[in-house]
Amino acid sequence: MDCEQTTRLIHEYLDDDIHRDDELELKKHLLQCADCKERFHALQQTIALVQSTSHIYAPIGFTDRVLAALPKETFAQLMKKRLQQHPFLVAASLFIVMMAGSMTAYWHEDRQVQLSADQLQQLEIDHLNNKVIVPANSVVNGDIVVRNTDIAVEGAVKGNVVAIDGRIYLASTGSISGNKEEINQAVEWVWYNLKRVAYQIIP
Repeated sequence: MDCEQTTRLIHEYLDDDIHRDDELELKKHLLQCADCKERFHALQQTIALVQSTSHIYAPIGFTDRVLAALPKETFAQLMKKRLQQHPFLVAASLFIVMMAGSMTAYWHEDRQVQLSADQLQQLEIDHLNNKVIVPANSVVNGDIVVRNTDIAVEGAVKGNVVAIDGRIYLASTGSISGNKEEINQAVEWVWYNLKRVAYQIIP
């Protein structure tokens, strides 16, 4: 009998599922093979250890003490969890707050050109025609938001283009990989900000 067959018989013996003839062959082999005998005793000890620990129970109050020792959730974590559980309520609340604040700010702020882009040095500003230009053969990586002016895209924009109180002109040589959005009224401006904040809060 080789050691591979012995390993199978060892498992059968430990499971009390071995024939009498196989048991005799196994014992005969174990007397002759030190490696198999060592493996057999190691498995016996492992089983005995597992069986001896099966009746061990945690002390009374152990679970409560472990839970009490865990770090408490911070206020920010609690708020984030609640916001994620009630996204509709959060969206409605944000809409009301932003509607009130943005409506006032929108109509009273000055009318000068405002520009937000990741790479301003690649843009040209035509003050005479009140226009921002993405030059031909130029690539802007990121979003562009212009306010109180028009934007002419003659090159490429790898992101979104938003014109608030302005128009977006896309030349035949221009391309916009993201969304193109013109916002010309206060309600649209509030809705744009609401979506932007909601996307940041709710993944």
